[in-house]
Amino acid sequence: MGHFLCSHMRLFTALIFFCLSLPTSLLSQGLASPVVQQPAAPSEAPAVAPSGTIERLTKQHILASIPPNAAEHSQAFLSSPSGQYVGYLVRSGTAPGAGGFGNDFCYVQVRDVSTGASVWESDCTPASTSNTCSLVFTDAGLEVFDGSQSAWDAGVDAEHLETLELVDEGDMRMRTRDGELAWKASDRPLANQRCGELGSPGMPSALPRFAAPIEDSRNLPFGQPSTQGGQLQQQQPGGALLNQQPPQPVSGFAQAVGESGQHPLVDNTPFDSGCTRAYHCWSATAFALVLALVAYCFHF
Repeated sequence: MGHFLCSHMRLFTALIFFCLSLPTSLLSQGLASPVVQQPAAPSEAPAVAPSGTIERLTKQHILASIPPNAAEHSQAFLSSPSGQYVGYLVRSGTAPGAGGFGNDFCYVQVRDVSTGASVWESDCTPASTSNTCSLVFTDAGLEVFDGSQSAWDAGVDAEHLETLELVDEGDMRMRTRDGELAWKASDRPLANQRCGELGSPGMPSALPRFAAPIEDSRNLPFGQPSTQGGQLQQQQPGGALLNQQPPQPVSGFAQAVGESGQHPLVDNTPFDSGCTRAYHCWSATAFALVLALVAYCFHF
């Protein structure tokens, strides 16, 4: 009997050691009750603005910025749903020889991508060459900053501006949070200003009245005739030169002065002493000397 108990004890001890040698994961799977996984609750997708629309998330929503001396002179910030029209912040410098103060110009431009043509632009806004140009969506609508200073804004008179959109017609619009239309670019059509070039807004005109070549008769002073296209000396078929007389002045004074030469402001008449004949001049001189001698004698 004792031998039987000892053999069973050995068998039971061996069974215990065998169970302890098994991996823990198998024991937990065998002993633990199955876990039923609950389906995950669907997460709420964040609100996405429709294509061609920007929602203002902050009071000053920065759309684009271009630092001075940047390699790229334009930065896109909005595209129409079809992709045909794109809104850019553009920075252009003053063209050589255009005059002005040498500053840069920053402005908003809507461009037709298929042709590259400008369909709308904001005003040519001067900006310092050392400041960053930024386009910001603010309470005033679109606003261009020269550094930290506001240089231009759309002047929107509405509260709670929320969305900026570019439609497939190329028109840029702004709406309030209630969906009310507050501003659209087509109300102020402006394009192809060539900001910074000669003759563009804020720059001198291309050809000032006094800057054309002197051969151009339109700029000769006092209505003088041009020598180009109507030379004073014309070549005749036989090779002779025909001297054309200049137009005579209307005034009698001008005629008297200018007849002896071709310089209307110079009198070329020979110097005249005032005596028409030499005899009268010597007679008057002798008579004056006699009177002086008689007066001297009577005095003494």
